[in-house]
Amino acid sequence: VNVSDYLKLPPYGTLRYNFFAGKVFGTLPYQMLVHQPGNEWYYYSFHSFNLMNRFEYLTDRYAGFNIEHNIGSGIFRYIPITRKLKLRQFWEVKGVMGDLSDANKQLNFVPDAPFKSLDGKLYMEVGTGVDNIFKFFRIDFLWRVLPQPLPVAKQERFGVFFGFRLSL
Repeated sequence: VNVSDYLKLPPYGTLRYNFFAGKVFGTLPYQMLVHQPGNEWYYYSFHSFNLMNRFEYLTDRYAGFNIEHNIGSGIFRYIPITRKLKLRQFWEVKGVMGDLSDANKQLNFVPDAPFKSLDGKLYMEVGTGVDNIFKFFRIDFLWRVLPQPLPVAKQERFGVFFGFRLSL
């Protein structure tokens, strides 16, 4: 199930959201279960969790959300050079809660398995950034905030991502 929309909220900018959920029935090998979409590139993806490794979390039932609020010029309207560049600021939050049945855990979790289960916990990352850089680029600053404990490596808790988007 997937529900998404793009809303204009004058004078507060735009809001883009995506709510999703799913369930896999039966006991299946890990290739047929749901690997939450991680992103190991420095290119930003709205539909992926950018600080999650690919194949990090395996689920057979899950629910999640992606929300991005483009504020518009925001603080950039007060700085003359950024006002002329028409930069836009935004914030975003992404999360997914998932679980894996005991039967699927027993079948798929072997010693040194490359994936793990969320076990009903919430994975969440929050971020902010600048859009409309030279009318084509965006830069995102993301923080991984859940689940606790956070990874020890700092590059797995914070990331800077670049994107390309045509903004007219």
